[in-house]
Amino acid sequence: MTTTAIAQRTTIPTVDLRPQSPESTANSRLKAALEHARRLTEMYGYQCVEVAIAWETVEELQTAQAHHLVPSCQSAFDRYCAENHNALECRIYDC
Repeated sequence: MTTTAIAQRTTIPTVDLRPQSPESTANSRLKAALEHARRLTEMYGYQCVEVAIAWETVEELQTAQAHHLVPSCQSAFDRYCAENHNALECRIYDC
């Protein structure tokens, strides 16, 4: 009887070290949180505390992402003043 050894091939996962934009990082975190919340819901149902916390995390990430997408009033005003530098409301007087 002969035995032969077969070497197992292992693969090393590659990591992308390129810098990611904040939007793509936020999107990937939101996707991961959604997947986690869905899996916990499937495993434990809606009455579990961990499920409620997971869905609350999803809501917080969505709120944070929506907050960053909406331009602030100050930046809108700055854009207006840049386009209409002679407008009365854009004049700045130093004392």
